Amino acid sequence: MAHAEFHKNFRLIVEKIFNNWQNLRLAVEHGMGGRNGQQVAIEIVDYIYKYCIGNENISEGELQQVLEELMDEEFNTICEDGSIIEICQNLLRYKQMSLRGQYNEIESELTKLPSDKEWLNPNVKITYASADVDSSTEDEANNTGDDDDTDDMEVDLEGKTDSTFDCPSSSQCITQSHIHKKKEFIESDPGWTTVRRKKK
Repeated sequence: MAHAEFHKNFRLIVEKIFNNWQNLRLAVEHGMGGRNGQQVAIEIVDYIYKYCIGNENISEGELQQVLEELMDEEFNTICEDGSIIEICQNLLRYKQMSLRGQYNEIESELTKLPSDKEWLNPNVKITYASADVDSSTEDEANNTGDDDDTDDMEVDLEGKTDSTFDCPSSSQCITQSHIHKKKEFIESDPGWTTVRRKKK
């Protein structure tokens, strides 16, 4: 019974952590994983959960490498803000705490996270930034006179080396250097990043 309780509770913990990972949501919303990006993200959560419970002595470095590869392969995204390291540390710490039945302590920590961002659910509709969902985006695309490639987001991974992953100084996962010159990320509201087309 304790084994089943661990699996159920740890699954909820993993989902909570990934639901609050802004970089993953931004990658999905900006079309980095294609039109099925949300489903891909859900599958990544499932994979990481199974990987954690299926490996007894998994190291932080191993888990970090797995998650980095998944983000690179599935979302053409390299995280340079240290968030992957933090996620892996928390996943392994909460796994050990869960095995010891310290669910109250875990819950106390997780309640500090925002509770309104549970988007990793097939029933939750995600708005893709590149889909021209509002008139302002359409106007902006039309003003360029070049709306054929509105849905096109090219990712430039030049200079991708192992050292790229050891750069926690960046304030966000998807940086301007990784986005093709057609589009750029501009900070609008604190905590959110929007994609806008560069003026020619």
